[in-house]
Amino acid sequence: MSALAKSAVSGGRPKVAVVGIGRVGLPLAAVLSGHYETIGVDVDSTVVERVNTRALFTEPGVDGLISRFGLKATSDFREVKDCQVIFVCVGSQAPGKGYSSERFLNALRQTLPQITTKEQLLVITTTLPPLELKDQVVPLLEADGVGSRSAGYCYNPAMIALGRAVADFERPSFLMIGESSQGAGARLEAFWRGIVPDLRVFRSSIVDIAVAKYALNVALVLKISLLSFLTELCEKEGSDIDVITEILKAEPRVAGPKMFRGGLGYGGTCFPVDIEAARHESEKLGIPGFFPEAIEKLNDWQVERSVQLISGTGKEKVTVLGLSFKPDTDVVVDSQSLMVARQLAKKGIKVTVYDPEAMNNARAILGDEVKYAASAREAISSGELVFIGVEWSEFANLRGKDFRQDQIVIDPWRLLGSDPPAGRYVPYGASS
Repeated sequence: MSALAKSAVSGGRPKVAVVGIGRVGLPLAAVLSGHYETIGVDVDSTVVERVNTRALFTEPGVDGLISRFGLKATSDFREVKDCQVIFVCVGSQAPGKGYSSERFLNALRQTLPQITTKEQLLVITTTLPPLELKDQVVPLLEADGVGSRSAGYCYNPAMIALGRAVADFERPSFLMIGESSQGAGARLEAFWRGIVPDLRVFRSSIVDIAVAKYALNVALVLKISLLSFLTELCEKEGSDIDVITEILKAEPRVAGPKMFRGGLGYGGTCFPVDIEAARHESEKLGIPGFFPEAIEKLNDWQVERSVQLISGTGKEKVTVLGLSFKPDTDVVVDSQSLMVARQLAKKGIKVTVYDPEAMNNARAILGDEVKYAASAREAISSGELVFIGVEWSEFANLRGKDFRQDQIVIDPWRLLGSDPPAGRYVPYGASS
């Protein structure tokens, strides 16, 4: 039985600490105080005094929770020693503007000596870059030995919006847990389910969750930036942004699950032309064209990075499966897979290609720069490296046994993930 469960049975309340009671940590501590005995810890004596004297705070809902449940605060890190779950929620914003982990690391170093028993769980809530977590924070924790002398540690980034932080902590849409061990992750999940029983939980490695947190923020920023761009475009064009957004919300590729699929970039007869047109239209209307220009550059980079990855292996014979710009069409206009094949051939690499439908259209562009196979298996047999550039169902039906053990298989769409080849398998967006 966990320490949390034991405390509940005995009638006591588990003790929890939130280190860093700023804009995010204070609402977290206030919400937790309604369920567990909670103490806030902060080096800022002014904040500590304001909590203890029940001064008013701007964040909605915080004052009521502090008054109702009697949250207490201190600057003495020794108070953490009796806590079973310790959240470190110190901000990562440098004075003025910018990122700095200095305050977080200082608080973490003061917290670690207070974690001495197997009944304690360390939880990092501060948003940190994946590389910093991987290369600096986790090595610090491992060197300290906190993972072996305690219940472990987790990365549990806050998914809240200021102005509604209390509501977001009380009823989050979902929870992300990066765990040092399955036991640590299970314990933190149980802790949160004591507050929200039907909570949807994603548990994975600490790096996975760090990347997911940044992915969510980037997606939100891109959405805001897109709407800012469209708002100004509507003003210049004499259009109505609210009409435009209603139409966007009706398209499942924009507002639904189909929006999210990792792989190569876009091509075809519409998107490249429309993005270029959007850039020209913006310039004519006096709107800076850097938003559509950035999209074009990011899309072009997908071809370049694929070519760099393939040519970097040193393989002289490469098979490219798929030449259309997407499956179930013979259109090859601006096909990223076809561009990869062409650039590899120009580097002197012997390229063999195959596509279920687009061979004739591809031949008109590639000419005799490449060799053409009559089937996927024929194409695979000739390559030291196989690049699956288009997510045709024919390629998804391939199995690991269809590839040689000495081959490298690069699979941007992760079509073979359930039955990967025996050789080196490189799926985009996943560890290989």
